[in-house]
This record gives sequence, structure tokens and C-alpha cells, in this order.
Amino acid sequence: MSVTCYKIVEKLRESPFAIPHLSDFGLEEVGKGSYQEILANEHLTLYSLDFDTQTAVFVETPADLDLSQAPFMFVPQYDDALRVLTVSFQTLLQMAETVSIDANRLVFIHSTGRCGSTLASQIFSQIPGVINLSEPFVLPQLVIEKNAHPAKKDQLKALLKATILILCKTEAETAWVIKEHSYALALAGWLGELFPQAKHLFLYRNAETWMQSCLSAYFGGGEMTPEELRGHELGYRAYKEPLIPPIGALPPEPHLPFAELMSMEWLSYMERHAQFCEMGLEMLAIRYRDWKQAAERTAVAMLDYCNCRPDDLSAVLAALTRDSQAGTMLAQDTVKQRWHVTDEQRAIMAAVLSKHRFINSADHEALNTLKIE
Repeated sequence: MSVTCYKIVEKLRESPFAIPHLSDFGLEEVGKGSYQEILANEHLTLYSLDFDTQTAVFVETPADLDLSQAPFMFVPQYDDALRVLTVSFQTLLQMAETVSIDANRLVFIHSTGRCGSTLASQIFSQIPGVINLSEPFVLPQLVIEKNAHPAKKDQLKALLKATILILCKTEAETAWVIKEHSYALALAGWLGELFPQAKHLFLYRNAETWMQSCLSAYFGGGEMTPEELRGHELGYRAYKEPLIPPIGALPPEPHLPFAELMSMEWLSYMERHAQFCEMGLEMLAIRYRDWKQAAERTAVAMLDYCNCRPDDLSAVLAALTRDSQAGTMLAQDTVKQRWHVTDEQRAIMAAVLSKHRFINSADHEALNTLKIE
């Protein structure tokens, strides 16, 4: 099982939210390594999957850096990377066969995004014995491949299982918690089959406030010319096409505005959650408004559901008072300008939702939603 080791000569990634790739780094090969080192070293973590070359990419981060505390683990994986190691997919699969985990202590956080999922992840990170992995980018990469090559189902399921096992290769005394990108909800069905004892959470939000939050976070609230707005809409659509099948299935024309594209994206998450529940996958749904109105009770109910409630809740309660995305470009003190949803955008969203067979309201309540008394 060959491992290739590289020295990082330079870092080349243009955006922290770009899908990771080996080409993010200027590299100099320095020799071969041992797969046992990857398995034993908790600071060597899976960074990306390159399907063109069938290569898995690992990065090593400093020993004093705790990725469990990172709001988005892919940011320090790149920013603080010390070296890079690569293995073939075949080697990755063989490595995973040596890893054993108790799936009763495995938790997946699925979400629509912009709905308190990072807060939930940070709550888990305060609990002794929890290894918290927030948004490993290898899962969206698997979604892209799944959407592009549905005939590869068996191979991709095997690779997904190996990916989860390798992400959880370091022993956790309490639980492994994997908070996914919103797009990775598409993998929940496979995850339920591969790890039937795992716990699943689904965090969501009213469609209108979700759209407002997304637009504010990613595009700001300043004035735009029609040309600038159209450019952002085109960029958004291009990014989402390989990740969100309803958007990927659209014809090239006509041009669609944010309100229509984002309504389709939100619907895709809500519908997938409903489908998985109907298939028998138990997923506790948590509304964003419950984090705002009853944060402590919501946190305790979530932890109880996942069998992770600590005797001492002081660290959990402290996490509720902090900005869960502090230190990132999505921090509250960075996202200062609010996007104002217009009446026209509301009308577009209402029109899209009205055509759905059962999700017709921006305030739709998901199946198995937590009830806070």
C-alpha cells in the first residue's frame, strides 16, 4: 500500500470555499511513506478525493491544532497544512478495512445550511471525548461523482464507507460527529445503510429567511448593478449544478434569478429529508427558530437524542453565547450588510413552492421535527 509524501512549496487556492484539490498546493515529492503512519497520526486527515487520478489526499496539520474546534475543518486543513500525503483509492479502501468503529457513537448532522448547523457542531465539540468534524469536503466530492455517474453506485458506496471510517480513524471516547455541507444530505440514504446504528440530525430553516441569510453571507447586502447581479446568479448556478440535481437538470436558457434557483435548492433539501424519513431513516429535525427562541432546551434535547449529554453543561451553555463561525469569513462581525428580500423575490419563491406536490409553504414543518414545549 504505497504512500507518496510531498513537501509544500507554495499554497495556491484562490477561495477558501473552493472544492479542495491536490493542485491547491505547489508540491515537491520527497519520498514514500507508510499507511500505518496515516492511520496512527490523528493530525493526518483526509483533505480531498481526486476522481480523475483515483487518488486520496491527506494533509498534516500542527499537533497543537485541534480540528474538532474548527467551524469549518477544510479552512485550517489548507491554511495550516504542513505536508501532503497521497494514496490510491485502492489503498484507501484497504486502509479502511483495518479501522473499526462503534456506529452507535456516530452522529451525522445534515442541514439546509445557514440554519444553526455550525452551532450544533460547536456544541458537540465542547463535550469531552467527542471528535467533531465540521464539513469535510470529501463528502460533497462524493455527491458530485454520484450525480455525474449514477451507474457507479456500488463503487461509490464502498468509497463512502471507507471515507467515513478514515475520517473516524482516531478513537473517540464519546462520539464521532460529522457535520456535513448541505449538499451531502444526498448521501444520507447510503449512510443509513452503511451505518444503521448511527444517529442523524436534520437542521433547517424557513425558506425566505434562509435565502436572505445565504445572500447576505455569500454576496453581501450592498447595491449591485443588473450586470453584477446577473454575474453572481450565473456563478451561483454554475457552482450548484453538479451538486443539486434539479439545478443541474435545467436547460442553459432562460437565465434564472437567485430567488428561483434558491427556492429549488431549498426544496431539494426539504424533499430529500422527507424521502429519507419515509424510507425509514430516522432523522431528528431541528428548526432554526428553536435555536433562537429556546437555545438551551434545544441543545439538551439534541444531545439527549444522540446520547451525548454531559453531566456538566457549562461548556455547552458557553458555546450558545458565542458566534459559532467566529474567525471565518462568515463570522457575524464580517457579515454586516443584510440582503433585503424584495416583494418580487417573495413572489418568485411562492410561485416555485406552489408547484411542489407537498411542500407549499416557506415555513413548511419537516417530518420528525423536535417539539420544544
